[in-house]
Amino acid sequence: MTAVLALAAISILVAFLIPVQVMGDSPSEIASTFIQKGDDLTLRKEYHDALEAYESAVASDPYNSNAWNKLGVAHMNTGRYQDAVEAFERSLAIDPYNQKAWNNKGDALAALGEYEDAILAYEQALRLNSNDHYALLRKGISLQQAGFSAEAMRVYQEVVSLAEKEVRKHPDYARFDGELWTNKGEAFYRLGRYEEALEAYTTALTINPKYDRAIQGKIHAEEEILRARGAPPTPSPVIEEKGVDIGLTNLSMSLPVLLGALVIALFFLRLRPPCH
Repeated sequence: MTAVLALAAISILVAFLIPVQVMGDSPSEIASTFIQKGDDLTLRKEYHDALEAYESAVASDPYNSNAWNKLGVAHMNTGRYQDAVEAFERSLAIDPYNQKAWNNKGDALAALGEYEDAILAYEQALRLNSNDHYALLRKGISLQQAGFSAEAMRVYQEVVSLAEKEVRKHPDYARFDGELWTNKGEAFYRLGRYEEALEAYTTALTINPKYDRAIQGKIHAEEEILRARGAPPTPSPVIEEKGVDIGLTNLSMSLPVLLGALVIALFFLRLRPPCH
C-alpha cells in the first residue's frame, strides 16, 4: 500500500514538473502556434504580449530562424533595438538566407544610428534578392543619414526605376502590392518629387487603406505640397481666459452690442448733474 501511494505521489509530482505536450506536437509545431499567437497580437498592436508569445516560440524551438526573426521585430516594436539586433543575428546564424531578417537587422541598426552596419545588412539582403526595393530604399536612407547624400539620391532613383520596372513586368501583381507603391512613394518623397510621391502613396492606400507607412507618407507629401504652394492660412488668434476661448470672430460679432452699451453709457453721463 505504501509503495502504491509513493508511486502515485511521484506520478503527480512528475505531472506538475514536466510541461504538458500533446502527443505528436513537435517543437516546430509548438513554436508555430506561439508565432501565430504573436502575429495576432501584433496586428492588434499589443506588442508586449506579442513579445511574450515570440519568447515562448524560441523557447519551444531554439533553432527556428523565423521565430527569432519575429522576436526581433517584437523587440523593435517595444523600442528595444539592441535586443532586436541580437535576435536577428540568432535568426541569421540559423538561416543566413533569411532575407527578412537581414532587412530587419538593417532597420534595427539604423534605429540605433549605426548606419554603416545597417547598409551592410541591406546589401546582404540585396545579394539574396536584387529586386528587393525595400532593402534598396532603406540602404538609400542610411546613406543619406550617414552623410552620403549624392549617393543616396542615386539609390532613390534606382528604387523608382525598379518599382516602375516591376509594374511593367508584373502589372497584375503590382496592382495588389501596397509595399511596392509605398516604397516608390518614399523614394519620390526623398527626391523632392512630392506630387509623384502623393500619387504613389494614394495607390498604395487603395490597395491597403490601413497601411501605416503609406498613411504617414501621404500626410507628409501633402504637407510638402502645401508648403511649396505657400503657407496655408493661419487660424484666427485665440485669446484664452480661464478656459474660455474668445476668438476674434466672436468678438467682431458682439461689436454692435458693445457700441450700444457705449451709447447708453454716454447718454447717462449727459444726464448726470455736474459736481459742485
